[in-house]
Amino acid sequence: MSILDDAMEEHMAYIVLSLDRPFSFKDFLSFKAGETEKEHRITHGTFRNKISKFRKAGIVESSFYSGCAFYTLKGHPFTKAMTPDHTGAPASNSNKFHRMLQSLPLDTQSIHNIRLRFTAPGIWTSASVSNFYNNSNKDILIPSWSREGALVKVTIHKTDVVSVIVSCSLRPIALDSNGIIAFFTLLATTEERLRSLLSLPSNGNRVTIPDYKTWIITMWHFGRDSLTEFAGEKFSITVEDAMHGLTRIYSKTFATIKGNNRERRNKTRVRLETQQYPNTTVLHALQLDNP
Repeated sequence: MSILDDAMEEHMAYIVLSLDRPFSFKDFLSFKAGETEKEHRITHGTFRNKISKFRKAGIVESSFYSGCAFYTLKGHPFTKAMTPDHTGAPASNSNKFHRMLQSLPLDTQSIHNIRLRFTAPGIWTSASVSNFYNNSNKDILIPSWSREGALVKVTIHKTDVVSVIVSCSLRPIALDSNGIIAFFTLLATTEERLRSLLSLPSNGNRVTIPDYKTWIITMWHFGRDSLTEFAGEKFSITVEDAMHGLTRIYSKTFATIKGNNRERRNKTRVRLETQQYPNTTVLHALQLDNP
């Protein structure tokens, strides 16, 4: 498997398993994947060749054709709910669907699937006493941990760049006072865990972990969920605006626990989501720093 193959598999798994939708070639014209968050760009022809290879290997399967071909991971089928036109919006039902979105009560704006990074000179050498190596590239993979529905993954690269991924698609972080406090607590805990790791015996190097509020947010998914449940079939629509930004509108299924008997119940809501690349500090991205 090539580096591009690995990156495509990771991105396919993210779309199907985290975003709960099928994918098309548009999702791979420009995407970031892998621990180094390298940006990949492929042509439509390359995508077709790779998908043909993945289909023969039993990794992916066709989902449906709706303006372009959509695919999914093997064993994760999706039902076509509507036909998009050239803009990504539904053709025959566009006006009806647009009116539905306008009248849809939405929850507080939130963020999820957040990627951050910072540089700490000497950190790779100091942490190299651990046994968490990725043998292929010598990255140090810190054991992931979870808190209140968020899964945190930390990777220390040999370049002394530290990547932090906060996966919380099922419980997005609301951009209100309580949500921001919870997000800061999550990052502060991550900072403290790294300091604890570096307290292990090393070569005497003293490494400074920068304050989490100065870490750079390289990417996040910014959006809102509907307050009411959605009873229709699964769907996913991608709409491109005049600035070539992509907004995804799709149905998202959440598992909840109901009653004292711990009964599991699935509920579906509509999610409006934009993938953004702030490339600025945590404080600035959240507009909490003073001008």
